Amino acid sequence: DETFAIQTGSGGVHLIDDQAARYGRFDDVTIVGLVESEWPERPRRNIFYPPSLLNALGWPSERDRRAAADARFLDLVGSSGGRVELSTFTLEDESLVTRSLQLDEVPRARLSTLRRGEPPAHTRSTTSDWAALRSRRSAATGAEFHGSIGPRATRPWSVSALETYLGCPFKFYAQHVLKLAEEPDDEEMMDPRRQGQFVHAVFESFFTAWSAAGRREITSANLDLAQGMFVEIVDHALERLSEGEAGLERTRLLGSPAAAGLGDAVFRMEAERPVPVVERLLEHTLEGAFTLQTSDGPRVVHLRGKADRLDLLADGTFRLVDYKLGWPPDRSRALQLPIYALLAEQRLTKHRGRSWSLGEAMYLAFKGPKRVVPLFTSNGNRQELMARAGQRVAETLDAIEAGSFPPSPDDVFRCETCSFSSVCRKDYVGDI
Repeated sequence: DETFAIQTGSGGVHLIDDQAARYGRFDDVTIVGLVESEWPERPRRNIFYPPSLLNALGWPSERDRRAAADARFLDLVGSSGGRVELSTFTLEDESLVTRSLQLDEVPRARLSTLRRGEPPAHTRSTTSDWAALRSRRSAATGAEFHGSIGPRATRPWSVSALETYLGCPFKFYAQHVLKLAEEPDDEEMMDPRRQGQFVHAVFESFFTAWSAAGRREITSANLDLAQGMFVEIVDHALERLSEGEAGLERTRLLGSPAAAGLGDAVFRMEAERPVPVVERLLEHTLEGAFTLQTSDGPRVVHLRGKADRLDLLADGTFRLVDYKLGWPPDRSRALQLPIYALLAEQRLTKHRGRSWSLGEAMYLAFKGPKRVVPLFTSNGNRQELMARAGQRVAETLDAIEAGSFPPSPDDVFRCETCSFSSVCRKDYVGDI
């Protein structure tokens, strides 16, 4: 047996990990093994507390942790007194691995790049030729590697498609440019899209029958009559569904002993408003050229959309209603309802020989503390929301026409339920 003393001194080669390297001073640094699973290390999920609770408690988010890891990496890259070399690989134990995306952060270190000299003639081989070819490949910082596909021709877009872009540009690209089909759910019950279509069809059938019976507005005097007719419409529509789906949709529309249904909220909302209804426009299509006020002045855009319900009132205003099976959207980020209001005002200019102005816009939501959620609470708030929505539409159209579709969702938790996750560069989320 023999005991070896620990070598001391400042010279020679030191093989250390990235934690210890922070405390050293080195002339040359070589960082090896820069692959995705290790640089940075994958965070361990907390199985006891949901992300929303941790966020409320001030726990760092995934974005914050990734930013801190990138900062540590840049500090390490810039710690060399002379030269730093970075090394990665793409094959490990006969399995393909991905290089670390932290390599894309290297330009931020603002280091000078030195090109290696040509190898001697007697050492050249197929391997060195391949290495030379790899060294001349396109820079990873190129726009084409970060969601840009180049300019695109101007064309009309639906307002819902623009809202998808604001949620995640890459999802918009997959759905509306590549036209990829969303993966169907394996569940036996209807998916949210079909549920929404069913609820819209039920309300359209009810108000069509209500108008055909010679009735217009719903008041406290005929509220019971409206509710009775609605039950008949719902029961007839439920005959086409399975037993499980029918029970769920009946509770959603007609309510239960624990909570009122969406139908009750719709009727009571109208009964509480005194201005009579002149005409209802159900599932009303809004399409064509419209003028939006932007920071650069008036701009003509081509849009299309379908408003769930437009109630024309006797005082020359109209009420815009949007049904929501889930929670109402954040009003500061909402796009569809304020844009539909702008489009409707322009399209209804000559309807019935007069102009119509927006009086009220609201969400009728099945989830949340309130069934009726107004879009704005004052005229000043209304003007601000409309102006902001018009500007966002203009900026979104500019980004689409520029061909910019990075995988950068407004909320990273969208990725957990996204139907296009299998074709998305999810690793870039939070970095661009």
